[in-house]
Amino acid sequence: MVHLGTSVVGIVAALLLLEVGIRIGSPQDLGYWDSSSFRRNLRTLPHFVENIPYGTARFVGVPVTINSDGLRGEEISTPKPPHTTRLVAVGDSITFGYGIPVEDTYAKVLEKRLNANASALMRYEVLNGGTLGGSLGDYLHFLNQKAERLQPDVVLIGVSLNDILVYSAEGGVSEADAQWQGEHLPLARRLSHFLLRHSQLYMLSYSRLKSFLYDFGALDINKVQGSNFVALSPASAYQTQAWTSSLEMLSRIAALCRERGYRLIVVVFPMQMQMSAADLRFYREKYHLKLSDQTLSGDPQRRLKEFAKATGVTLVDLLPVYRAYDSKDLYLRNKLIPFDPSHPSVKGNKIAAEEIFGVLKHPDSRARLTNP
Repeated sequence: MVHLGTSVVGIVAALLLLEVGIRIGSPQDLGYWDSSSFRRNLRTLPHFVENIPYGTARFVGVPVTINSDGLRGEEISTPKPPHTTRLVAVGDSITFGYGIPVEDTYAKVLEKRLNANASALMRYEVLNGGTLGGSLGDYLHFLNQKAERLQPDVVLIGVSLNDILVYSAEGGVSEADAQWQGEHLPLARRLSHFLLRHSQLYMLSYSRLKSFLYDFGALDINKVQGSNFVALSPASAYQTQAWTSSLEMLSRIAALCRERGYRLIVVVFPMQMQMSAADLRFYREKYHLKLSDQTLSGDPQRRLKEFAKATGVTLVDLLPVYRAYDSKDLYLRNKLIPFDPSHPSVKGNKIAAEEIFGVLKHPDSRARLTNP
């Protein structure tokens, strides 16, 4: 026992010395992964996620500012100014701009593009209503709560394939759907969250450690909360239920937009494993993802196109245009995020904005913008 105690003391002392050394020689940003200052979950079921008005942070290496309406970006005028066409982008962390400066998000790139081609009397605004960890139920909740005040002419719904889930009638995913802030997380994850906010040594080694554990199968990414690949998984009863439930939720969003006179555009963001056989093989081999042999077929996009055609909704499918580029340039990468199959890079956001712009300005588009 004496030897064990001595060993423990020695390990703790070594870790403390390393911690001090990192803080002096290679200081880390302990707020890097901390969204608690600008993001919250409602206390009542179904725990919808929302941005905190006036919240600020430096998150994933970029500044984040939330305005008084819970939108990412600057304050806006309400009611909407005359001669203004307003678009509201609603979605999850992709729309929010995970790791991307607000001016490089597809919403703001689209706004610049529209205004560069506008007449002298017309102004366009594209508001960013994205939230980290949001899903289809949260998007409907956002529109129910805020659309009337924001007065959109067009609603853009940024759909990620991880939005394909089983939703409750109230719009929730599950009791654990949005517990990012740690209230009901397993002890190991709560400890990890604590260390990320307090230990620079742990921060420095976090991404490499996770990648190592995934690579050797010590962690199963298929079971990690927030890592949902059901739309690309092998066929199952749950997948069938998730598609039925998700399309029903999209139908409710479409019905709300029709009722209130908003033009609706659904923008479908692909995942990197859909880009090529090499990308599919990489995520299967390195991260042991259980992905269907049909991952490259674009079947999720086909299902969403069929829904859009049946309901008269305009849909922008980014899969074909993304495949025209090197996938390594389209998805977020930095020194702490070696691989991310979901979140577009600055370039990925720009390409998305150009595709949406093309649909809005196409003479045959149901969603084309006309000056009021």
